Amino acid sequence: MKKKSILSLILLLTVLCGFNSCQDKPFDPIDDDPEYLLCNATGWYDEYIDSNGYPCTQHITFYSNGDGKETIVRYFSDFPGDFEELHNSFYWEWDDDYYGSIYMEYPNGDYLFFDQLVISPYELSGLLDGEKVVFEPF
Repeated sequence: MKKKSILSLILLLTVLCGFNSCQDKPFDPIDDDPEYLLCNATGWYDEYIDSNGYPCTQHITFYSNGDGKETIVRYFSDFPGDFEELHNSFYWEWDDDYYGSIYMEYPNGDYLFFDQLVISPYELSGLLDGEKVVFEPF
């Protein structure tokens, strides 16, 4: 009887340890080239609420030649067609060849800094113009 209890306990611990090791994304540093991950040709996606309380979606695509495009959709209500879509192009470069910051310049002369970057196959996060953002690939 004692042997059966010990075997049951070992089986239970094995199962618990096995489930504990499951995770959605790795926590180890990514060894891949950050520019390759950033310019994955599919782009990055985020949802947020703007300063006026409207839900928005933002798509950003970075290209390895330094070009980029951005689409922001602001939804005013649930009615079909009641939204505003803004398209922007921009030029981007690494800030001083350091992979922790990106300088983004728009054709009208505006610019943004994307600081404290975390780039992985699963997310692009950091401070975009001082606001904490987390983009997912799409």
